[in-house]
Amino acid sequence: MKVIRLLACCLLLCTFSCDRGKDDPEPQKKAAQISVMSFNVRSATITSDTGDRSWDKRKYAVQTMVKEIKPDMIGMQECTSKQRTDLIGLLEGYELFEVPGTGGSKGGNTVIMYNTAVLEALQCKSFFLSSTPDKASVNGWNEETQYRTTIWAHFRHRESGNEFFVADTHMPLGSEERDNTARINSAKLNVSRMKAAAGEEAVVFIIGDMNCARENNVTAKSLDPYYEWLSNAREKALKTDSSISYNGYGASSGSRIDHIFYRNAIVSEFRTVNGSNYGVTYISDHYPIICYATVL
Repeated sequence: MKVIRLLACCLLLCTFSCDRGKDDPEPQKKAAQISVMSFNVRSATITSDTGDRSWDKRKYAVQTMVKEIKPDMIGMQECTSKQRTDLIGLLEGYELFEVPGTGGSKGGNTVIMYNTAVLEALQCKSFFLSSTPDKASVNGWNEETQYRTTIWAHFRHRESGNEFFVADTHMPLGSEERDNTARINSAKLNVSRMKAAAGEEAVVFIIGDMNCARENNVTAKSLDPYYEWLSNAREKALKTDSSISYNGYGASSGSRIDHIFYRNAIVSEFRTVNGSNYGVTYISDHYPIICYATVL
């Protein structure tokens, strides 16, 4: 009899503690502060990179930069198999997602690294920027012969439980009209894939080396598909800068061809990581860019 009474009390307690009336307020979600970085690390296969431009020198500078800034996730471009192996060993606490079958000189070397203490990965997928995105293929819209890829992941912020999506891309190069066509088609593909994966209400970031700049009259329209669905962190952040992201190892006046687009988040800061205190003059021919955002 005592056992029956105890079970009855437990059931009654569960009813009162677990059932929430339809008019009761929804529990308040805790805001999450996250940092999202995009970084073209420059391929280790470029033989003209010698001295402190060689990957064997730059990799330690990249390690120092990441340890200092501690981004929650990094979308990298041009990250070859050797660089992936090196970075996994150098960046303790980070895990890496890659596009299967890539890592060599053929291209398609977009990867995502994330801090496992801060984020839990729920899903990761990738596709090729081409008319046949679900198989290894060049785009066919311009004359490039290397793969271009996008890799995306669905994350949960461990402390708050809030979720978001990040897509890391490396769009086609060139300044001819066919190159704009290739980029526009790539941007449309990125947006359509993220709409399908995340829907309209989720927090989404699309980041990467997009090989086009808003201030460039020739390539600016390549970004239009992003502006139709997302906002540009460089333009909308409460605190921002207008620094170049492509530095060409100092041999070019550079441009802002690396971007972080977002939706359904509040971006407090956008920053170009252009310091030279990491042990080499340039950690890549691109500067990393990072944004700090609040997600619910």
